[in-house]
Amino acid sequence: MPGPDYRLGPGDTLEVQIAGRLDIDRFQVVVDPTGAISVPPLGSIQVGGLGLLEAHRRVVQRASTVFRFADVTLSVSAPRTLEVTLSGEVERPGTLTVSALRRLHEVILDAGGVTPRGGVRRVHVSRRSGDTEVDLLRFELRGDLSQNPFVEDGMRIHVPPKGASVTLTGAVRRPGEYEIGPSASLRALLDLVGGLSLASVESDARLTRVGGDGRKETLPVDLRAALKPPADISLEPGDALFVPPLSVLQDIVEVRGAFGGTPESSKTTVAGKTTIVQRFELAQGDRVRDFVFRAGGAAAYADLRQAVVERGGATGPRQRIPIDLERLIVEKDETPNILLQNGDVLTLPVVEDKVYVVGEVKNPGGVEFRPEFTPREYVTLVGGPTPRAKLKSLFVTFRNGKSYAMADAPPLEPGAVVTVPEVAMRWWQDYLSVAQAVASLILGVTGLFVIFNGPIVK
Repeated sequence: MPGPDYRLGPGDTLEVQIAGRLDIDRFQVVVDPTGAISVPPLGSIQVGGLGLLEAHRRVVQRASTVFRFADVTLSVSAPRTLEVTLSGEVERPGTLTVSALRRLHEVILDAGGVTPRGGVRRVHVSRRSGDTEVDLLRFELRGDLSQNPFVEDGMRIHVPPKGASVTLTGAVRRPGEYEIGPSASLRALLDLVGGLSLASVESDARLTRVGGDGRKETLPVDLRAALKPPADISLEPGDALFVPPLSVLQDIVEVRGAFGGTPESSKTTVAGKTTIVQRFELAQGDRVRDFVFRAGGAAAYADLRQAVVERGGATGPRQRIPIDLERLIVEKDETPNILLQNGDVLTLPVVEDKVYVVGEVKNPGGVEFRPEFTPREYVTLVGGPTPRAKLKSLFVTFRNGKSYAMADAPPLEPGAVVTVPEVAMRWWQDYLSVAQAVASLILGVTGLFVIFNGPIVK
């Protein structure tokens, strides 16, 4: 389903729905080569190059000059198709016809994927706006959509041969061989692969490097100092980094997620929000609250009620212990402040950043939260209302369980649910049902009279 940032272009088929007080009119329109659509009551409207939400607002603005009372929704019923050319190290190079909703990574997979000889960190993309390089490994490991753009008409994608690589082994979350990125930064590569594992000895890492004479030399590296910003290690082709695991059992607790962090924290990004990963020594008697404060406190975007402690039993399965930090920190209730054990992992997730639209809409589900959107705009983003929708009775339910009619609802928040109820029956359906019932009754009485009293004589 096209999102709010989907750019309309010639060939897109749109559905425009105009709901008045009594009737609903629907129009299937196609964006013409000039980027315009023609809606009979509204005339020609220029939408080419606009995002779906921008186009919806433009149609609503035009409708407000024609109708006094009207609810307008705009959705994409059939996206346009484009031609994209692939070359280089892909299994089936050539020209493909694809939907405008497809992204670069999907198109490469449709062509059989990258060959074993291909590189994914410097994929060359040619568009009308210019040439760029994308790092598909960053998309695959971190979900970075900036490195997986939507296709465009005439786009050319070239996958080059694999570039110089380095090897990560030992206590690394994703050990393996990796191409050197554009920055050749070890800190950036470790961040990309998830950093070091819980049981690692950062101070005793070893870097093996090929010298100018072709001989290999192994050097000790203290990663804590070597990678502390702004310090870094510049990678060279053939480098091999080994991070030894802990050989002696130590009492530690790992903290992950939406915490404020300290200067020693390893930071990542989840849903656009900064999160941390950090290990702390565990002293006898330490509890949950102690580690929340050591990790810099909870961030403003933390979901306090969804924290969890993961605990691995020596003789049993791994446990997940829910921890309500709002109850502990805000309400001062000590019940969730449990004692922590060696190897525990305290995770505080980022608050859910979606608004859910349910009921009589075409594609119910979650939509990325944006503070400027209204409830009706969220309805538009999930395809608009169905013919059975009763938009005037739309209501919003917030995370605290309180519900409001649309006219009385405060600004939406992440986790809110927009519900579009079903209309019970339209006024003309009421009269039609009554007329049908009366007609059936008359026919039934007449039939009984004929059966028991003979033919009707005038």
